[in-house]
Amino acid sequence: MPLDLAAFQKTQVYQRRATVAEVLEDLHALDPRSQRAPESLSTHASRQTDGMGRLGKGLLLAAGVCIGVLLLVPLDQKGGVFALLLFFGSFMGLGGVLALIASWVGGRPPMEVSSSLLEERFVDPYEQQRRLLLATLLQRFQLDLLDDTPVDVTLDLSSSLDPSKRVHLGSYGTGIREEDFANPWLSLQGRLADGTRLHLSVVDVARMFQRTKDLPRKVKTRSKRRGVSLIQVALRVKPERHPGLAALEKRARDAVRLPHGATLKRVRVAEDRVELRVLLDEDWVAQAPDPSQVLPDKARKADAPKPDASRTATMMLLSLCQVLNHSSSQAQPGNVRSTS
Repeated sequence: MPLDLAAFQKTQVYQRRATVAEVLEDLHALDPRSQRAPESLSTHASRQTDGMGRLGKGLLLAAGVCIGVLLLVPLDQKGGVFALLLFFGSFMGLGGVLALIASWVGGRPPMEVSSSLLEERFVDPYEQQRRLLLATLLQRFQLDLLDDTPVDVTLDLSSSLDPSKRVHLGSYGTGIREEDFANPWLSLQGRLADGTRLHLSVVDVARMFQRTKDLPRKVKTRSKRRGVSLIQVALRVKPERHPGLAALEKRARDAVRLPHGATLKRVRVAEDRVELRVLLDEDWVAQAPDPSQVLPDKARKADAPKPDASRTATMMLLSLCQVLNHSSSQAQPGNVRSTS
């Protein structure tokens, strides 16, 4: 089923079962910069240049009328009116020329850098990072997924503080209000080449505090937000291929390797599945820049690096694959699956 942009714009939820290539194509189409920015910028520029062109032509026409009137005035009657018409005619003629020049300059295509900067204003940061995270994970997992097998994707680009995401509302003390939000905005399911079922999900959890004080002449309100992102990666297998898997929980915990900013929350191992849950600070980025490509002066000025969500999810998957690799090697000595 093709992408329905009109339906997506109403709900801000993308849900589809399709191949990785089709989902990546849809993600590109969902980017507001590819939808609205070029059209909006070109339309706005066209309106400006058309308006300046009409203004310039109008001023030149008015200047021509003034000159025509001056030519019709007899020489013996030229006085204050003549000087006034001459002044206005010259002024409008100069203004018309400048307006035409401005319309010609404005009609030229803008520089690429300026265009890209203007396009950024159409994109909310969290929307861009969510799309980029899903696209990055699909590209990384594509080689491990079964060829041409569809994946099930649900991507919610609405705000985590949307009233529909509120799970708790309460108040305590004097003028203190507390709201809890839970936003399960990403779900990705697919089958790996060896038959293992992959399920990855991300849930944003946020808490808003609002404190109100009644002062003599005004009401003062202060708000504070705390939030985390919960990433879950689970692999489901056939028990006969991985005997003794349920007894490897300690090994699974020891095998976990996580990048900066990620905190292990839970490890679950059963006879038919392994699962990891990890917490990330809510200011994560989909893909952190390569430190070798950051200039030294900018690195000194930059704050602590933000958590890399795509790297976290990738390392979670590799950690789980190591546990499955150990379990399968016990069943079939010498048969060790690569986790690279």
